[in-house]
Amino acid sequence: MHDYLLSRRKMLMLTAASAAAGCLPRFAAAQSQTIRIGDVVDRHNPEVITENVMAKRLKETAGFDARVFPDGVLGSHTRMNEQLRNGTLEITVTNVADLEGYDKRLGLFAMPFAFPDRKSLFAAQDGALGKAYAGILDSLGFVLLGWFDSGLRSVYNRTRPIHEPGDLKGLKIRTQGNQIMIATFNQLGAQATPLDTTQIYSALQQGVVDGAENSVTFFVQQHHSEVAKYYSYTNHFFSIDPMLASKKWFGALDPKKQDAVKEAAAQAQQHERDLWLASDAKYLAEAKKNGAAFNDANLPAFQAAVKPIYTKYRANFAELGTYLPALG
Repeated sequence: MHDYLLSRRKMLMLTAASAAAGCLPRFAAAQSQTIRIGDVVDRHNPEVITENVMAKRLKETAGFDARVFPDGVLGSHTRMNEQLRNGTLEITVTNVADLEGYDKRLGLFAMPFAFPDRKSLFAAQDGALGKAYAGILDSLGFVLLGWFDSGLRSVYNRTRPIHEPGDLKGLKIRTQGNQIMIATFNQLGAQATPLDTTQIYSALQQGVVDGAENSVTFFVQQHHSEVAKYYSYTNHFFSIDPMLASKKWFGALDPKKQDAVKEAAAQAQQHERDLWLASDAKYLAEAKKNGAAFNDANLPAFQAAVKPIYTKYRANFAELGTYLPALG
């Protein structure tokens, strides 16, 4: 992420976040009906735009003092997930890649080419697979409120267009810290390089990595298109961001308050999904205008190349593995 994250704006937000957290006991904080919603992405991202709509609704319908903290001012995904489990943060929108460490079954959504399209992905999230995920998350101290869509992830880099898996050979590609994602890029011939979101921009700029992988919206909003001009539609992962609440916090709410949170989250899920499609189209046009080059990749070749990932990891998902395609 760009160095602007260390700007005065972020410092002011961090100060506000600290003040919101305060030093009060957890029960005193619960009585104040404060909801902090933490995220790591930019305030212009569809997720954060939607979170602000949700916060406004929670204020109007249930009297919550709901506030949104973007740009990672409350910490990384991992840190905020732990805050939820400890009951010191109310809500965050995280990434499925950061949940695998709690339970291997949660890594299913991080598998390459796991779903053919958004329609089948949403059907799985809103159906039996989503319910199974919710049960696992509940046992870990989380309440699953909904699923945000952060688009299809594709490769972008400073060096060349990627058409075939072989074009990745030798390139250092930033990945998330998820073991499946790391293994996927190593399998494709790249050198997978896990880095935190906040480190990607400077790593690209300084040549620590040759490229990264994410949606078009992320590619432009995080200013990566300034230094990595080749974006190739490999469409290897869906970027899936579940909205989670602290089970400790949520369980302390009265039933009417719980219902208000669930209803606001359900509306937010649909709002964000609709917003994301328009966002990718907008930022694609902006990136092209600024000189980024886009190309289609040979998807069947990429799907064939990752079959060993299915062979290696399918057993991790136990009964949930039946929801995966027959790759491998």
